[in-house]
Amino acid sequence: MKLLSPTAHGVVDVLFITVLAMAPIVFDLEPAVDAACFVMAGGYLGLTLLTDFKLGLIRVVPLQIHGWLDLLTGLALLAAPLVFKFPQGSAERNLSWALGAVSVVTWFITDWKAHTRSLMTDN
Repeated sequence: MKLLSPTAHGVVDVLFITVLAMAPIVFDLEPAVDAACFVMAGGYLGLTLLTDFKLGLIRVVPLQIHGWLDLLTGLALLAAPLVFKFPQGSAERNLSWALGAVSVVTWFITDWKAHTRSLMTDN
């Protein structure tokens, strides 16, 4: 049994977007990481608004595709500190690992096959 419905996952997405957008303001991050946070927040917002679920606005991206993109992003966030050699204990490293872990765990506990009512599936 999965713990998160698609709608609950959408709420997690909104919180995730908020953390990404606020991280450059709250933490003393490198300028490149600041930019990456803003780009990712915009990308997540776009994906959420385009996803075929209750919180989607245009609903053209299937929920399962949204899920796979979430998983790939989470894995990339987990790998980023190693790839970019963030210093041990740095805000960049800790933020990347924390967001990556949240993304991957959220992917595992979301019911990606739940029936959703949407403009694309209802008559």
